[in-house]
Amino acid sequence: MPLFLWGFVLAGGEEAVHLIDARFWLVFFVVHILFYGGSTALNSYYDRDEGPVGGLWNPPKVTRQLWTFAVGVQVLGLIVMFFVSLPLFVLSLVMGAVSTAYSHPATRLKARPWASLLLVSIFQGMGGTTAGWLFVHDSWSSLLALKPLAGLLSAALVITGFYPLTQVYQRAEDRRQGVISFAVHAGEGTFAVAIACLLAGAAVMAALCWQYLGRLEAVLVGLSLVGQAGLVGLWWREYDDDQVQRNYRWMMRLGYLMTAGFLGFITWQLLQGL
Repeated sequence: MPLFLWGFVLAGGEEAVHLIDARFWLVFFVVHILFYGGSTALNSYYDRDEGPVGGLWNPPKVTRQLWTFAVGVQVLGLIVMFFVSLPLFVLSLVMGAVSTAYSHPATRLKARPWASLLLVSIFQGMGGTTAGWLFVHDSWSSLLALKPLAGLLSAALVITGFYPLTQVYQRAEDRRQGVISFAVHAGEGTFAVAIACLLAGAAVMAALCWQYLGRLEAVLVGLSLVGQAGLVGLWWREYDDDQVQRNYRWMMRLGYLMTAGFLGFITWQLLQGL
């Protein structure tokens, strides 16, 4: 959600709040419920995790009905998006295909550490922000400017910083399944990558805010991401690979904190446009 809204606010500027209408809520629902929800459910079906996953310490066993539901809601979303926006439809089609390839047994891209990191960075980080931007401008050519490209880069850096942390508590489960995730491949170096990307994302995002949204916004965004990187450093300092539940709690709390902070910032930006 923050990624979509980041692209939306960058594209809409001070007028963004006035673009929130029935079409906005329809696209918002399709992207976040049908697409993200459906792709997560489909990946869960293929992964068949028995250990903790994001948001669930004891995930239920998957069934064939989950596959039917996951595919069904995504197809429904594609049909709706086709009539709403052709650029958003194409983006959704590509992101859906990549998301499926991420966990599908025939491709299993999540088992390739650097490929999975790159795909999540591009298609989840940049993809969500692109959706928010395209909702406003509805043209691929509008992305070929410094402002949107810097916005996409900042989103990619932040997601690249956070994504590997979601694999840290799953290392034992991934090893059991023979999956060489990025966290399995990099070990504790995962934390160094996360901190570096979050700090780089803080610099780019703060620069964007300084140029287009305001100096106070730049300071707040920069400091919040630097603080997030600091918390990752604290986790790293007390990290114990055998403490799966503690690592799970660390990751979930960091995720909720980042999301809540960014949503608060975006809400504040939108309210200023009233």
